[in-house]
Amino acid sequence: MIVAIDGPAGSGKSTTAHAIADRCNLTFLDTGAMYRAVTWRCLDAGVDVSDDDAVSAVAERARIEFGKSADGQTVSIDGRDVTRQIRTPEVDRNVSVVSAYPRVREAMVARQRELGSAGDVVAEGRDIGTVVFPNAEVKVFLTADAAARAHRRAVQREGGDAGCDAGAKADAAEEQQILRDLVRRDKLDSSRKESPLKPAADAHMIDNSALTPEQVVQQIVDLMEAARAKGGAAKAGEVAPFDKGGEPLSPKTDGNEVAPAKAGVAKNGAGEKDAGRPAAKAAAKSKAAGRMRAFAGNTFDDYYDHGMKEFPLPARALLAVAAAIVWAVTKVLWPWKIEDVRLLRDDARGRMIVMNHTSMLDPVVIVCDLYFHGIRVRPISKSEFNKTNLVSWLFSRAGTIPVKRGTADLKAVRRAQAALTRGECVLVFPEGTRIKSDDQPVTIHGGFALMAQMAKAPVQPVAIVGARDITPKGTHWKRFGRVFCKAGACIEFSDLGVRGRKQQALRMEEVAMERVYALRDELRREHPGKM
Repeated sequence: MIVAIDGPAGSGKSTTAHAIADRCNLTFLDTGAMYRAVTWRCLDAGVDVSDDDAVSAVAERARIEFGKSADGQTVSIDGRDVTRQIRTPEVDRNVSVVSAYPRVREAMVARQRELGSAGDVVAEGRDIGTVVFPNAEVKVFLTADAAARAHRRAVQREGGDAGCDAGAKADAAEEQQILRDLVRRDKLDSSRKESPLKPAADAHMIDNSALTPEQVVQQIVDLMEAARAKGGAAKAGEVAPFDKGGEPLSPKTDGNEVAPAKAGVAKNGAGEKDAGRPAAKAAAKSKAAGRMRAFAGNTFDDYYDHGMKEFPLPARALLAVAAAIVWAVTKVLWPWKIEDVRLLRDDARGRMIVMNHTSMLDPVVIVCDLYFHGIRVRPISKSEFNKTNLVSWLFSRAGTIPVKRGTADLKAVRRAQAALTRGECVLVFPEGTRIKSDDQPVTIHGGFALMAQMAKAPVQPVAIVGARDITPKGTHWKRFGRVFCKAGACIEFSDLGVRGRKQQALRMEEVAMERVYALRDELRREHPGKM
């Protein structure tokens, strides 16, 4: 879910967004701090803030990142922590000028969308609901009268908190100067040509002049719960990508592609128009109720978006029968064994399982073994498999999540995140294709680290040998023989020894695949001749 909080300077947006993030486990995206960081960089470097081109060049080169400290969130620009420096009166007086330049806003909006693409964020600023995230599930325009805002900021600068202490005092002269600055800034923000300060048409207006921070937070939490109850966009919780012109794109319902958003046209999982169809209406009703129903015309999307234990009874029964048959047949034809299997079975958390890929037997071993120990596994499958409705029907009931390879498939990422958060395991083959020989070039697809990072889930390496021998290179005839797997211990992001989300994701990709191949090499030594 994305929560967009807009409003004028000093309206309490940051305080509210921080509280929402902490309470609802969302990522806080402080967009105002980004403009402040650019402003500070210009002032520090002696760049004239009235020079559009010079300021814009600074913004376009700037590398702005957020971090965490014991005191809360930190802000850095080009590797320098400027958390305190961006809150000075000098930055206050110049940030509106800097943020009004079109190229500055373009650079910052692009970075904000990049940071928000992971979803589950609360963002605050002055154009979040209108420009940055126009598809946000909850939009709030937070305001207060100028005098109240000036008082709060004056108290804050003296180390106090007017929200918690109604009797807090501040220097009168300082408060009057802040009031003048706020009034001037309101005028600049509201009258600028590029992304002027204004509420989105569907924003909820909250005047917090006489409200406590807790009361404001509760109102927004209530709006979030109401949005979730409606289903649809709130259910999906997805971040729509944007086209080159900055217009939001709407995901197609096959879960793999994006197309320009168009109002009034909806499709079911088979790609047919819903209008006037009883099954589609039943599916919509089922979605609104927040659960799937047997024989209610559930779409493929319903299966991709719901937990496997929420599948309708007929689908769950079919999966149980299929799992039992596949388990028995493969155990007879290719007797397989998972070494250190307790590492897989004894961990009840949602985990990202990464594995080398040699044959179609690879996912069967993991999915079937864990299924009969009460753990549901959702394999990531390439969307090319879903060329026919029959295959899509079978794969969706098996819990697979389709992904369009070679693209930033945000829908697949969000579905994997949701599955991990529910406690399901997600199975990924980062090699992307079956590896038939050690000489075959391998390209590692690292999206699994981002999925796990978003869900705060560990990554578990697993290796397999012997499955490649089932279908030797150059033939389609199947051979029988034993297959061995080996599970490794989970890898936590906190144990990687690096800071920063991007750096952690990159390091996780390296470490996880190193351990997969180390496990594979151990199996080869233990079982000579098995590839």
